[in-house]
Amino acid sequence: MVNTNTDQHDDTNESGATTGTNDIIPGCAVPANAQPVEPVAQTWHLTIAYDGSAYAGWQVQPTQKTIQGEIRARLRRLFRSPELKVYGGSRTDAGVHALDQQLSFTAPSPPDMTPEKLVYILNRWLPDDIMVLRARICPGAFNPRYDNAGKAYTYCLAPGHRVNPLFARFVWRTPRPLAVQAMREAAALLIGEHDFSSFAANPGYELDNKVRKLYRLDVIEQHGLIFISAVGESFMYKMVRGLAGYLVHIGAGHAPASDATRVLAARDRSQAADSAPPQGLFLAKVFWNDDEWQHYEPLIPPFTLI
Repeated sequence: MVNTNTDQHDDTNESGATTGTNDIIPGCAVPANAQPVEPVAQTWHLTIAYDGSAYAGWQVQPTQKTIQGEIRARLRRLFRSPELKVYGGSRTDAGVHALDQQLSFTAPSPPDMTPEKLVYILNRWLPDDIMVLRARICPGAFNPRYDNAGKAYTYCLAPGHRVNPLFARFVWRTPRPLAVQAMREAAALLIGEHDFSSFAANPGYELDNKVRKLYRLDVIEQHGLIFISAVGESFMYKMVRGLAGYLVHIGAGHAPASDATRVLAARDRSQAADSAPPQGLFLAKVFWNDDEWQHYEPLIPPFTLI
């Protein structure tokens, strides 16, 4: 299927990431009498997780540290491919995290480069806040931006409570408790296929289509925290943070749940509340089959109150 996700990738700029010059790639030594084997171009698919707190988002930027830039710099060195491009399934914003980010790249690959070996090497070279979970060699063309069937995001809230300091940077602590039932009623009015212009930020270019399918918008209470789970075919720029900010607006009593219908119909960003800050947002799951979201159980980070 063709995904209408507006995520974009600019692979023309190199990140400032560096790796140690003395790193040795295990298993790459070639016996003196061996005949050289010409590397074969292969497309790789990686699943990664990261804490986005220290990064200016996913997408490569010329003067700032990004997730894409950190990974791309190491892949270019490892595969000795200075023009290697990395494509991501979601362009997360600065400060946003991922539990299930997907990426692909194509490069001439040594015959002894296995998925297990690639995961091992990259996890040695990458900083501690980025981790490769899985790798596979794709039998054909693959781009996670276009080949996915939808995504799920989780937003984490601490409603008027202090959070364990180890987890505080991953949640939005609101000033006061929130009315969860009102948030759920508003969320139910937003599910479906709509023009979500009222909840998305201006991406800096004109969109051909502002209609998106929001399959589910759940508000979950657990351990004194609130988690908003948004599941959809695709999302516009900062749309999930816009939805989370608006549901907090409702939960704080600034508008009735029924106001969601008015805001949705307005198709005007100024009619909704401010977006939620980035630190509470996680890319939780990427789907590959059209009906996979129906069986999805929202991923809830194991955060606790003090």
